[in-house]
Amino acid sequence: MTALLWTFPAIIAASVVIGWAAELTAVRLSAGIALAVLAWLQTAPEFAVEATIAWHQDAHLALANLTGSLRLLLGFGWPMIFFIHWFSHGRKKTKFRALTLPKEFRVESVGLAIPVVYFFFIYLKGTWTTLDGIVLCAFYGLYFWLLARQRKSKSKPDAAGEQHGSEDPWVVRKLLKAKPLTQNLAMLAMFVFGGATLVLTVHPFVESLKHAALRLGVSEFIFIQWIAPIASEFPEKVTAFGWARKASKVPYAIVNMLSSVTSQWTLLAGLVPIIFAISAGHFYTIELSQFQRHELLLTISQSALTLAILADLKIEAYEMIGFFALWLVQFVLPSSRETLPFFYFAWTGYEALRLLLKR
Repeated sequence: MTALLWTFPAIIAASVVIGWAAELTAVRLSAGIALAVLAWLQTAPEFAVEATIAWHQDAHLALANLTGSLRLLLGFGWPMIFFIHWFSHGRKKTKFRALTLPKEFRVESVGLAIPVVYFFFIYLKGTWTTLDGIVLCAFYGLYFWLLARQRKSKSKPDAAGEQHGSEDPWVVRKLLKAKPLTQNLAMLAMFVFGGATLVLTVHPFVESLKHAALRLGVSEFIFIQWIAPIASEFPEKVTAFGWARKASKVPYAIVNMLSSVTSQWTLLAGLVPIIFAISAGHFYTIELSQFQRHELLLTISQSALTLAILADLKIEAYEMIGFFALWLVQFVLPSSRETLPFFYFAWTGYEALRLLLKR
């Protein structure tokens, strides 16, 4: 358990450094591609934790970090962007104002639909196979291709840098003023440092979480589901919460979080059974227990509501307050998780009906 005292801060440090390097990398790309690349570079710590679990074939923990990180990004991260934006710009007004995403981000808002539908199929069949992993990775390739195709005729060479400015970390601001060679060397050094730190710390970090759960009498699944993402998702939140403080950059904060969710539902979720297969030396099938299936259904229902809310590219205040409330309930009262999917799906149906009647 003492290993947690140094592995936890070490993973946060690696996450921050990788986040800096990711933001520098994103500056050189067009807006949509930049946010997608930024998202999967920021989720590198998440990938490392899942890869460690998969390599050691801990099938009972395969969904723990994935479902926890997804629900934390959406249930906590999204509302915090809205609340930070309101606190910075709208607290003198009598009510919250809705946030509207630019139409150019429509691919990001619907790019989540295919993997969510596919994971409902995985939930129904109760298995997570190597073939499923290949299909999910292909979904991410399609999503990335659509982003590139959509932005090809619209993006200017410097468009990616538009979301960067005074709210960036001090290190990023300084390096953006340096020569290209200096920037490239700095990015390489930060990626190497962050990657090496993750390689050295992730396995003892996961093991220390298991021991801590045993000591505290808490389920390993629940402990890894919530504690591991707090460290591994640090870069997304630092970047998104920074952008949330500027009105013109709130859409980038929202889409950055959404791109992270999409990359985890596709690329991360796809690599898990593939790494299981590589470790085992043959095609692998993860048999999902009833508990795992329910955790998966809860995560699917939350993402389905996300899609319904984003269908009109507008986020209302009541949606973020309710979204956060549902996440808080499942976090504080774990026994409520069995009924929460019904609330999520009912709300999804309401949003779909409201949009249909509106049109």
